[in-house]
Amino acid sequence: MMSLPELIILDVGHGNCAILRDTNGVIIIDCPQGVTLIETLENLSIKEISHILISHADADHIAGIINLLSNETIKINKVHLNPDLCRETETWNDLLIALKDARLRLGTVVSTELTTTKTGQLNVGQVLVEILAPTPELALVGGVGRSVDERRLNPNSTSAVVGLVHDSHRVAILGADIDQVGLDQLLKERSDLKADILVFPHHGGKPGGADGKAFAQQLCDLVKPNLVVFSIGRGRFDNPREEIVEGVVSSVPMAHILCTQLSKKCAGQRS
Repeated sequence: MMSLPELIILDVGHGNCAILRDTNGVIIIDCPQGVTLIETLENLSIKEISHILISHADADHIAGIINLLSNETIKINKVHLNPDLCRETETWNDLLIALKDARLRLGTVVSTELTTTKTGQLNVGQVLVEILAPTPELALVGGVGRSVDERRLNPNSTSAVVGLVHDSHRVAILGADIDQVGLDQLLKERSDLKADILVFPHHGGKPGGADGKAFAQQLCDLVKPNLVVFSIGRGRFDNPREEIVEGVVSSVPMAHILCTQLSKKCAGQRS
């Protein structure tokens, strides 16, 4: 087994995918369509996944999980995700079919809750895996409707935000697609969000209807990252948006900025 944990953030184009190789197991967080994840697992000789965490139901976070679930050479023990009551896409339906097949054929456990109550229950070694958002009450809305304080929600608002803590030090926050409403809900529960690495939400795209620069400033003021990662596909949606990068730079001017694929928005920044 490994003596120290390792976090691998994959270049999967427009989407998110990360591998946590902990000392007693492996955790996968999201994955879009493509072969990058499976090829990486094969190159690393990984044959078993302890947990798959699915932040929300967008195709650029779940489509690659379908391929992984159907792979006959990799054992998957547990999959964790929240319900999405308004999702009617073909990709979401394909994921549900793949989950059922894995549950019946392989004994994969499917947990329909990935909320703050899971913090500490997903550890497979030295890393404390935090679910910083959503709360159980927010997840029950199913990505549609309003929060208890009457704010309109969408699936991005209820994205699962993952924190990784090693030796009592938060190394990374993976922000999924959380928007301003989701961030405000998170801050009602906790404000201790400092981390070395921030995988920026929504690939550096618009945070819902909020001002992008102000959102980036607020988030980076809270996290104070040394490294900000934008997981992007070059030429897709023109991410990261200029106002997002401006907000990051104005908040943490000494932070390094990295795009998983070369981008003019990142090229002029510290990297």
